Amino acid sequence: MKQNDGRLHLGLTDTGKVILQGTFFVALAALIVPAFGILSALVAIMLMALLVGFVLRPKIRMDANLPERVIVGKIESFSYILKNTSRLPAYNLCVDFSALPEAIKQLAGAQVIPRLGPGETIEVNVEIRPARRGYYKIKKPICQSGFPFNLFNFGISYDERKTLIVLPVFYRLQFSHMGSSQNVCVGGARLAGQRRAFPEYAGNRPFLPGDSPRRIDARAWARLSVPATKEYHDDFDKRTALILDTAVSEFPLLSDSNQSRALEAAISLCASVAFTINNDCLMDVLCAGSEIYHLNALPGMMRIDKIHYILAGIEPSKGYSLEKISPVLISQFPRISEVFFILLRPNKPYRRLLQLANQAGCRCNVLLIGESGQMNVDEDNMRWNGDVRCLSPDEILTGQIKRL
Repeated sequence: MKQNDGRLHLGLTDTGKVILQGTFFVALAALIVPAFGILSALVAIMLMALLVGFVLRPKIRMDANLPERVIVGKIESFSYILKNTSRLPAYNLCVDFSALPEAIKQLAGAQVIPRLGPGETIEVNVEIRPARRGYYKIKKPICQSGFPFNLFNFGISYDERKTLIVLPVFYRLQFSHMGSSQNVCVGGARLAGQRRAFPEYAGNRPFLPGDSPRRIDARAWARLSVPATKEYHDDFDKRTALILDTAVSEFPLLSDSNQSRALEAAISLCASVAFTINNDCLMDVLCAGSEIYHLNALPGMMRIDKIHYILAGIEPSKGYSLEKISPVLISQFPRISEVFFILLRPNKPYRRLLQLANQAGCRCNVLLIGESGQMNVDEDNMRWNGDVRCLSPDEILTGQIKRL
């Protein structure tokens, strides 16, 4: 990732702070006793260190190679390439990573480079462990040096930032049984009982990241001078909808992150379910709280990335109404084969959606986040339809859930 040269960064070292404090006290003493000689010497030292340090300041160009997406709790590495663009060597370079966000835990301190000759390059790596999902702006570290007197730090700081996406924890699950659904979407002729056979050609469109290279149309590419891919009507048997509850009003919030542990477990479980079923079906709809995301326009291989990107930025809600979005979800149920309800409590609005999904012929899976003996059920205590399973937040976040 190329960026423009940064701006000058000037600061005092620990030794420089001591000298500056001493100069201040000597200046006060000079008002009482004759100490102008000592004061002049100290001021001359500070000015000389400032002048020489400015002339010999390091001129470093820094290129960053950062991952676009990382996962909560996993160790990742940031890589920076430093190049000395000056005609003079740079000594005692200190690469300071203190500008990282609080949620991005650095596993090592500042790194020191004893010498970097003119035109030389060196790679600096820093290992980090993200503590919380979300979108974070990452600045380049400050590269500075106290050479030659170690009184002032002269360095280069950069204002440009890069967005780092921290995804929730997810892992592959196993489903003990996969039931059948009345809703089957077939977009082309096929043999009875055989999936993905004889897809129907629909036309060409621009090639997008995630498309299979096998579907590139070489003739269209040569004619249009841009990559084009062949598009077929979908012939998948199953289309899936993910419905995630994000209300946390009844759950205690974590003091350090201001987010509910139950919600984090629900988001992690939703990401794991999507990761597991991605190769077996098309995920058409993601409902997260009061927001509905339609994924029909995306190629199949890009939908999982889009879902994880959305889940990384989900915020807890103090409460919302499903009345506005329910008609949109209900209209999608006739073309959906399977629906996953990931809920923080068995409340009435979601149970109504579950009943309508069952009536539309969808196979429904209800995953309740919380301890089985601590779940609050609605007043009417009506029976939930579909497969219901209660999962512990701690087991989800620690990866102990292997089979659903």
